[in-house]
Amino acid sequence: MKTAKYCAILGNALGTHNLGQLVDSRPLATLPFDGKYRLIDFQLSNLVNAGVTNIYGIFSQKNVPSVLDHIRTGREWGLNTLLNHFFVGFYNNDDREEIVCDPTYYPQLLTFLRRSYSQYTIFSTADILCNINLDQLIHVHEVNQRTMSIVYKKMPKDQMSSVNSVLKLDETDTVTSVINYAEQDHSDDELIKMSTGIYIINTDFLIDMMESEQHQEAPRKLRFLLLNKLVELGALGYEYTGYMKNIYDVKSYFDANMDMLDPKKFNSLLHATQKVYTKVKNEEATYFSESSEIYNSQFASGSVIEGRVENAIISRRCQLGKQASIKESIIFPNVQIGEGASVTYAIIDKGVVIDPGINVIGTAAHPIIVAKKSHVTEDVRV
Repeated sequence: MKTAKYCAILGNALGTHNLGQLVDSRPLATLPFDGKYRLIDFQLSNLVNAGVTNIYGIFSQKNVPSVLDHIRTGREWGLNTLLNHFFVGFYNNDDREEIVCDPTYYPQLLTFLRRSYSQYTIFSTADILCNINLDQLIHVHEVNQRTMSIVYKKMPKDQMSSVNSVLKLDETDTVTSVINYAEQDHSDDELIKMSTGIYIINTDFLIDMMESEQHQEAPRKLRFLLLNKLVELGALGYEYTGYMKNIYDVKSYFDANMDMLDPKKFNSLLHATQKVYTKVKNEEATYFSESSEIYNSQFASGSVIEGRVENAIISRRCQLGKQASIKESIIFPNVQIGEGASVTYAIIDKGVVIDPGINVIGTAAHPIIVAKKSHVTEDVRV
């Protein structure tokens, strides 16, 4: 594949959904996953594995520092050479203004596309977690000679959200209808053709479409513009059958992480035919003392574990004191949990300190979040 033939636009998400404190200080795209990854790693890896290394990341202005800190030079994804690039564009309004974009949004995108000299553009966002072979999508798109193609996944009802779109296709896999997901319209055992928000579109057509949209009274963000054109353009629907998680609230994010404790799902996402790249950290291995007890958990590097860990994911440089317990939880980097403390069904954000003997207790249905850099001195329960 010739790299110059393809470029990509990588968005953050369809708004910030119901992720609460987790996205107060970071975009959803840089939310930690499985101890050492970020959600953006998966879409970036999908692109570079397909030879697409001319990439434009578009985020709201308040979220750019978090993205730049993670991507840096782009070395881990091979984006730091003369011919390969990762650009970050930022616009003024935030992600809560979901549909209408401000005047800074399209001019930057159009400049990138014109300078890319690409034939096709791939668009994706970080709220769909998957390890997809984009080579196959590109091949199908070219063979069928469509203006636009979209990836869909057949999803169970309990993994759908009101922000998702449902596709209907005819016998030629052409999109004939796009509707907003409504729970009451579907049976409990139905598999629903959910739009993943992963598109491939002919670049010249995309430029014309965006030039027209930017002059509208209320120009829509690109994801909505593409979605609105699916039926009109007779877009091709491409079914993805591998592991996929739809990240739309705290529970779906929590469940996606917990899925990684299932060897089948872990291997399907992280040890498929393609590698997932992330920022490299050169640290010592995690230390487990003689007092530690470990059951079905994952650990990144640099931690010191003296207590009990069960069904949990522990990120880098964490400390767990003696007789302390972590169960059914996700621990972000640089967390300190004191001696005799207990954490169950919780997401503990970066830099949190939990004093000795303190209990942080959520439930499977409602995992509790402890905000970034908090100092927990009293019990916290749902």
